[in-house]
Amino acid sequence: MNNAIQPIFKTTLIAAGLTVAMGASAAGMDMSASTSSKWFNGDSIVEPGTTIQAIAANSNKNSYTSNPALKNNAWGMQGAWLSFNVPTRSTVLVTLTSPTTNAPGFTVYRTDGSFTGTGTGTPADTKDAIHSFNQVGQAGTAGVVWATDDSVTGSLTGNTTVNGIVETLGYVNGSGIEYINGFGGVIKAGANDTSIDNLYENGVFGNIATEGNTNYANLTLVNLAPGYYTIFLGGTNTNDTAGSTPIDVKVSALGTPASDCLLNAQEKAHPDLLPATGAPSQSVTTYYYRGYSRTNSYLGISSTDNHLYYVGTDGKMQDQGAAAGLMMAAGCK
Repeated sequence: MNNAIQPIFKTTLIAAGLTVAMGASAAGMDMSASTSSKWFNGDSIVEPGTTIQAIAANSNKNSYTSNPALKNNAWGMQGAWLSFNVPTRSTVLVTLTSPTTNAPGFTVYRTDGSFTGTGTGTPADTKDAIHSFNQVGQAGTAGVVWATDDSVTGSLTGNTTVNGIVETLGYVNGSGIEYINGFGGVIKAGANDTSIDNLYENGVFGNIATEGNTNYANLTLVNLAPGYYTIFLGGTNTNDTAGSTPIDVKVSALGTPASDCLLNAQEKAHPDLLPATGAPSQSVTTYYYRGYSRTNSYLGISSTDNHLYYVGTDGKMQDQGAAAGLMMAAGCK
């Protein structure tokens, strides 16, 4: 094992309040905000092992929640909407970051096509984007009907949107504060699974964390089914004195079979250091990892440089090399 020390992994795990048990979880207008943000280079397709990103996708401090004038509802025309497509079933990690003057919040929806915030359903109270809506409501319920796809049965009357929301899968409130919106929806702090069943994924979990001067908000969707998904995002900190704090977005398809294949191979090669427990892999900031309570150690892949890292009992991060090469050597595809 190499001795290159990268303390962010261990520090981040501690900051996120995680344990090696690895249980699954799970007022002023800013006219610079954009309702329909763009992916870098126009790339909205997330293939296994790839990442797409949107830089400064939104900078409004309370467009996701915490706006008292809107009773903590989402500010649809001031938040940002991003649609992406998953062509192959993959575990997908959505990561939002911002300076600590703001705290990102976002919801991930399954949609029937590319949807970026323009709905025709009830109520359609603006020409191009909804003014106020229920950011944590399920498709077809109050505050979401305007964006609910016309194929959804059991919806409240008025779901006429084509390519609209089919299911609300999960959300992250990065403020650390629980809010109740004007529709009675409870916006819990941290990451939350709102999915109805496992039709589109096999689990939703995540976390919020602070590392240095950066706030992270993460949501992992396990074995996400092929199709279209939409992210609505914005700030959750109405007390942001900076006034305009940008939020960046990354969506990574972790290529679960290959990633987990590599972790499995390492467990077989080093059973004394990495005793397999069968617990699912998890994500925090930019790491997809497993923890081993018996040996107080961690093994994870960083999406920043796609290297494999090991953290032992001494708390030192050790770079094991490029994950792609190690996957090839282990026969992972």
